Amino acid sequence: MNNLPSIKQLQYLIAVHQHQHFGRAAEACFIGQSTLSSAIQTLEETLGCQLIERENRSLMFTDIGEEVVVRAKKIIADTMSVKELTKSYKHPLSGKLTLGVIPTIASFIAAPLYQFCKQHFPHLQLVLVEDTSDRLLDKLEHGHIDMAMLALPYSTEKFHTQVLAQDHFSLVHHTDYTVAEGVEDFNLLPEQSVFLLEKEHCMTGHALSACHLNRSACINPFEAANLHTLLSMVEYQNGVTFLPKMAINAGILDGKSMTTKASQADAYREIGLLWRKTTGRIRDFRLFSEKVGVFVSEQCQ
Repeated sequence: MNNLPSIKQLQYLIAVHQHQHFGRAAEACFIGQSTLSSAIQTLEETLGCQLIERENRSLMFTDIGEEVVVRAKKIIADTMSVKELTKSYKHPLSGKLTLGVIPTIASFIAAPLYQFCKQHFPHLQLVLVEDTSDRLLDKLEHGHIDMAMLALPYSTEKFHTQVLAQDHFSLVHHTDYTVAEGVEDFNLLPEQSVFLLEKEHCMTGHALSACHLNRSACINPFEAANLHTLLSMVEYQNGVTFLPKMAINAGILDGKSMTTKASQADAYREIGLLWRKTTGRIRDFRLFSEKVGVFVSEQCQ
């Protein structure tokens, strides 16, 4: 038992792998470079193999070194999970919780969500991070955020997913844009009359899928970077778009000469919370998702 790598040594190894430089890794660990180099050398002696090839000012991880880094990350994650578990048991929903939220959700519920959490979780420090789905999942995987709130469906097999609510889509157009009136099959809309967000926004894919819009001729080649630009195109009677109920309830159409029409009953996106399967805060996250699920459902009604 005495001849085992230490947690600190494994953390140093991961830092070197991340920065690919001893000096920068030492700075990130708030130690001297000689201390870090000595720790890595001791780790190699303990394991009986070379993990890093050093030549002048360059370095390269050996094959076994790469494998050890993968295992080290899991060991560190499991160790953190133990600490989180005991803290969560003693003080449920307390301390800091970093929640990542995609823009097409955060734009409408960020502020009220803060207030909701202050009221229901007075000992919890909620920190919101707004980013795209792909980036949030990467941050979640690497421990930079604790949870993520996304629109589903999305590829989330690596994480535990808790569906909170269904957010139904509506057709939106200017009150004087009579072309869209009476259209039941959205594929019969005029050519290039449907305006959508950039493909990087998952709401575009969700809208197309949920509304069964499969005729590409309907879709305008213009791709809006945000919802306000999208609505400006529709407001000038250039065509139509699809908005989730959450956005409409938040007042995004207030003061605009717009009208909405509910789409097919199954035209919706799901709002879900995700967290790592290895986390030690499962008890906290389940309680959080239960309470926040009620809040999110109200925003989508």
